[in-house]
Amino acid sequence: MHSPVPYPVSPWALELCDVHQRFGKTDVLRGVNLTVASGERLAIIGPNGAGKSTLFHLISGRMPPTGGKIWLQGQRIDGKPAYEINRLGLSRSFQISNLFPRLSAFDNLRCSLLWSLGYRYSFWHLLSGLHDANARSAELLELLQLTDSRDTPAMHLSYAQQRALELGMTLASGARVILLDEPTAGMSRSETTHFIQLIRQATQGRTLLTVEHDMEVVFGLADKIAVLVQGQIVACDTPERVRANPQVQAAYLGTTVWSDVPVPTGLAQE
Repeated sequence: MHSPVPYPVSPWALELCDVHQRFGKTDVLRGVNLTVASGERLAIIGPNGAGKSTLFHLISGRMPPTGGKIWLQGQRIDGKPAYEINRLGLSRSFQISNLFPRLSAFDNLRCSLLWSLGYRYSFWHLLSGLHDANARSAELLELLQLTDSRDTPAMHLSYAQQRALELGMTLASGARVILLDEPTAGMSRSETTHFIQLIRQATQGRTLLTVEHDMEVVFGLADKIAVLVQGQIVACDTPERVRANPQVQAAYLGTTVWSDVPVPTGLAQE
């Protein structure tokens, strides 16, 4: 077994300094500066094409930034490959679920746990004998409310259950910083309300960044909101202050739409 990677002492779980991304002659991100405290839940919002998914790609290592610096728990990560960043304590989900469709919910989680538990490429171990992996997979199934679907192939789960399973796979690495890209997209209102509660419970004590278009989800989940417009952060503050920010109203939501967004019942800020 290997010990968890120690995190350098830092006041920020995640820090971005003057981050740029250019595709050809197009500047998608133009000097993003952002700090996220440990345990904070931050929602990143903005119009289509603002650069939200690109920002997630840079943070998670899917692509290197054109310029700027990114730190994870005080350690420089910009330009590192995704697998190294994951092993340093950051994990993410995507807009489209990425599951092993023919494997059961239990086996999807167990596969996601193996590296973090130190098994790596030890093909000689029988999965049935990995008591720590089996126990942790069962714990995650219970947390995700998927215990009754333990042996169901992922492709036969409902859409909301698949999203819950993907959340569990994101958590399985033991990462302290979690990135969720539009986690409730495609869900009904009742499914969305339930899933917000699930996210809050499952990520308690971890740092959470989420890209989300549903403003009810944003207000029900986020401690702070960062607004990305034309590749720049134009505001980053509490939901109440961002709601009242004239620059945000003019650049993104419009005063009528923004002021009419309610906080979902039962999901007010803690």
